[in-house]
Amino acid sequence: MFVADLHNDLTQRMMLGEDVTKQTSLGHTDIVRLKKSSIDLQVLIIWVSGHDSEIGYFELAKKMYQKLESLSLIDNVEIPKTFEQIIKSFKNKKLSIPLSMEGGEAIENKIENLHYFIEKGLFYFGPTWNNSLDWVSSGYDEAHNKSNIKQIGLNNFGIQVVKECEKNKVLIDVSHIGEKSFWDIHKNTTKPFIASHSSVYNLCPHFRNLKDDQIEAIRDKRGLIGLNPYPFFIDPTFKTREAKIKKELGSELNEIDNKFQNKSDKWIAKQHFLQKKLAPICPDINIYIDHIEYVINKIGIDYVGIGSDYDGLDCLPKSWNDCLDHMIIAEQLEIRGYSNLEIEKIMGKNILRVLEEISFN
Repeated sequence: MFVADLHNDLTQRMMLGEDVTKQTSLGHTDIVRLKKSSIDLQVLIIWVSGHDSEIGYFELAKKMYQKLESLSLIDNVEIPKTFEQIIKSFKNKKLSIPLSMEGGEAIENKIENLHYFIEKGLFYFGPTWNNSLDWVSSGYDEAHNKSNIKQIGLNNFGIQVVKECEKNKVLIDVSHIGEKSFWDIHKNTTKPFIASHSSVYNLCPHFRNLKDDQIEAIRDKRGLIGLNPYPFFIDPTFKTREAKIKKELGSELNEIDNKFQNKSDKWIAKQHFLQKKLAPICPDINIYIDHIEYVINKIGIDYVGIGSDYDGLDCLPKSWNDCLDHMIIAEQLEIRGYSNLEIEKIMGKNILRVLEEISFN
């Protein structure tokens, strides 16, 4: 079975000096655990949106790329740049770690900067994280900060970015973008696009989730939705439980705040601290499977994938501790009566179909 996971923020730990080539007890992944896991293709993310940096976003993104590129020196690990290379790596039993970008700050409003990363083999490009730019609006800002957005939806430069990605066989990722931006992308694309790590708004009304018309639009474009297991995105009751635990842990969380100056250091330290503390109040994995099944029932099994958001979140559903537990998804799908062929599609074959379509059509 080919197994793909569409979103992983391990890069952030690398940027803080952690050696992720060794097995650790921190977070959800490292290269050793990924190689031991069932995952054949793990998308790693270049993300500069939330960073305090003395250098520009483009230069910081280049440094992240260089960090990730060093992982290709490890035995049986490859950074594929084409569909054919992904297939070859799978046949040779190598871990594929294609590189993608979340947040358009890194291109600094220059198409040539986008091309720099396209030439490095960019797998997908997400125009925003939670922050809007002056050429595209985010889901967070459209929901909570609309009066301060410079540009709602895409402007002409934003349309140019989308068309350049499509022309160069780079997937567009609509997770994190706003609804107006979503529909502008839908209008200005001819090839499939994806939501790499989003879940279902009708089951959990969070700004990061997809509404039914968006789910159907992704199907109409022959794209894919990578369902995200973050409890905030799958269980509308989780927020109340999480707030109570965080209140009880207030002094420890303040200690972390005082210990670290850098925003990224604080974010990752809190994430690792909360990983075990929040585990007892996390929802059952069946709530996550409900989101997968909702999309299947709405648009069909050919448009569903997995976007774990490993190392970008502080907790997972119960009994799912890290990437070594990834196949718990397949086990739960089997319990619900899905066939081996159907499970293979969800776990990885569907993204191969999307990649083949954008590569050869």
